Amino acid sequence: MSLLGKRIKQARRRARASQRDLAAVSGVSATAISKYERGLMKPGSEVILKIAHALDVDVSFFLRPERVKTIEPAYRKLKKLSKTSERQLIERIRDWLERYLEAEDITEPERRAYTMPEGFPYEVQTMDDAERAADQLRDLWDLGSDPIENLTSILEHRGVRVGVLEADDAFDACTFIADVNGGVPVMVTRRGVPGDRQRFSLAHELGHLVLQFPEGMTDTEEERACNRFAGALLAPAEQLLQDVGETRGSISKEEILVLKHTYGISMRALTFRFRDSGVITEAEWKSVQRAFTSAGWHRQEPGKPVAAEEPQRFRMLVLRAVTENLISERRARELYGQDFDELSEAEPADA
Repeated sequence: MSLLGKRIKQARRRARASQRDLAAVSGVSATAISKYERGLMKPGSEVILKIAHALDVDVSFFLRPERVKTIEPAYRKLKKLSKTSERQLIERIRDWLERYLEAEDITEPERRAYTMPEGFPYEVQTMDDAERAADQLRDLWDLGSDPIENLTSILEHRGVRVGVLEADDAFDACTFIADVNGGVPVMVTRRGVPGDRQRFSLAHELGHLVLQFPEGMTDTEEERACNRFAGALLAPAEQLLQDVGETRGSISKEEILVLKHTYGISMRALTFRFRDSGVITEAEWKSVQRAFTSAGWHRQEPGKPVAAEEPQRFRMLVLRAVTENLISERRARELYGQDFDELSEAEPADA
């Protein structure tokens, strides 16, 4: 398959269109589209323009060098998505990541590397091991025991490429290793997810990245371990016990709401932390879960939601490239993939 053929197929899948769908909109026959995608025929410039218009992509998309080959979520599988939705998501991730990597090549040719923390991957045999791994990672990354203000910023600083993309409601987050100069860890979450859910998903995915599980551990057990890691990373027991006390018979809704915004995780996730930290007993935790279900809080929590985090590194790379006259504003908008009015404000004033 030629690169042009791959690009046509990627753009078509990103648009959730079949070859017949594309043919109907573009006026190019489905047979011809099939041959283009397989590299058996090469479309002329007029046909490329028709296909680009039909799929709502810039012609430059078809000419872009291939920076990302296979994309396979390395940890959380996309089981909840239909095949069509999964293909669309993968192509959206590929498009975003290729533009991100191109911005890096322009602005920072020495690509920022991710380094596995010392002593990691951390071997997890029990749920308590996952908790200890989170505490150790906080120490290695100098995070202390205070709540993490912006997890996305920390991940980006450590060399993880983080993206927030439009996706099917059945998708929360995924992690994969992009085969770029030895491997680049990438995490993607869905746009529109509340900040507490987004942060927990990122911490969960980080668990998949830095934890090591023994053979024989089931997928369900691995997910539970990553949840325990995520909770401990975002709400460490040491600080939590200072905030609520070492043992409690009950904790008010108002207290949990305050702590939700203090730690940036959901009320329900906090109840797990109370149980895991010994603040409440297993029986008390079950009572809390019943109360949450009765009030409908397992679906929609009360109070103001936690604001979602927005990755900044890709944006800053593009802004820098424009400011240093490495690319034009038009090219910057193509790279960033959306209206980017801030670019004009980033340009230096005339002397």
